[in-house]
Amino acid sequence: MSSRTTIVFTRGMLLLLLVLLQGCASYTVRVDGFRNPDRPLMISPGTTVHVVEDKEAKNPLLDKEVARKIESMLKLKGFTISQFDNPVYYILHGYGIGHERTVTRTMPVYQPGGTATVTKTGPKGTSYSTVQLPGSTTYVPYTTSVSDKWLSLKVIDGKDYRDSGTTTDVWIGEASVTGEGMDLRDMINYLVVGIFDHFGENTGKRLTVDIREDDPRVKILSAP
Repeated sequence: MSSRTTIVFTRGMLLLLLVLLQGCASYTVRVDGFRNPDRPLMISPGTTVHVVEDKEAKNPLLDKEVARKIESMLKLKGFTISQFDNPVYYILHGYGIGHERTVTRTMPVYQPGGTATVTKTGPKGTSYSTVQLPGSTTYVPYTTSVSDKWLSLKVIDGKDYRDSGTTTDVWIGEASVTGEGMDLRDMINYLVVGIFDHFGENTGKRLTVDIREDDPRVKILSAP
């Protein structure tokens, strides 16, 4: 196979891989959860919470959208969304995009085997048959730009916040996903689902959560 043919074949395989990934996409979300040992998180069905919108957000409409997604997941978890006046907990949130960086990856490229002619000579003369030779797989390196999309949640004590404005952290959760060409507005859905898989937990280490694009929770959050 000529070098030009190999390049064309490799590009074709890359396009095919992208199509296949888009058809059954799954995202790996990294999640960390931290609990305050001096202020236990008291979670029970119906616990009242209020998601605080960031009044200083560069895009207040995006922030409102993110806050609504967080509220939707809280409701699925059995919490009651409250007005600002008297919830048990307030929830603060942050999100963003990290700096782009270049990484090198490898992609497997399968090259089918050729054919060979087998000659057999026996009492009845010479016969010829064709056999298929095994193919081979090579790994082609390529570079791409990736960035981290992240979401953080803070659960703070409601009484302390109302009485003195003190943000007593009860639980902090962090979630991130790394990839190329991913839109933050879309990835927020996966980050919210991932962080709520371990909401309120002290995870002890960073965990990974694989979330498919057809996950019912993602579809709920994607709804207008």
